[in-house]
Amino acid sequence: MKHQKFTLYDIVMTGLMAAVVLVVTMFLSIRIPTPTGTVMIKLANAFVLLCGLLLGPVRGGLAAGLGSMIFDLMTPEYVPEAWITFVRFFLMAYLCGLIAHWAGARAKKFSRNLIACLAAAVFSSVFYMLKNVLVLMLAGSAFVPAFTANIPKLLTSPPNIVIAVVVSLALLPALQKAISHTAFGRQQAAD
Repeated sequence: MKHQKFTLYDIVMTGLMAAVVLVVTMFLSIRIPTPTGTVMIKLANAFVLLCGLLLGPVRGGLAAGLGSMIFDLMTPEYVPEAWITFVRFFLMAYLCGLIAHWAGARAKKFSRNLIACLAAAVFSSVFYMLKNVLVLMLAGSAFVPAFTANIPKLLTSPPNIVIAVVVSLALLPALQKAISHTAFGRQQAAD
């Protein structure tokens, strides 16, 4: 397996996508207060998936994780969980990128991209739910009350999954075409 180094193009694209994830999370979401904390119906998950699709697993994971973590660090309610947000969204984009780019596919096959997006979005929702239940259990709650308390958060998962998958797959062809005309795109094609 060929070892790939991070180029200046990689750093710039990773930073750019991290900034996009941050901005979309800040401005294109609907915040819903629940008894166990605020949840969001958000467009940002689509851009987390796009990070994996456009940049591949590692670069996409870093972009998604950093953009999401910086949002948490700028929002007092979420600061204590910024590190877990990094892990969650890194893994979401990593999984999407891994599946979409597996065996040289380079996110060019719609059916594989669909599977990648669905798998990553469902993984992220399950991760989020398990984390929330675990936090309540560590605070002394039993499993059933902890799970029940998180049902309002669970209810936002299906719309977030659908939005993320549909929007990311709709935007992907245009973004791939635009990136292919850049030095970064030419570098990716040469790898």
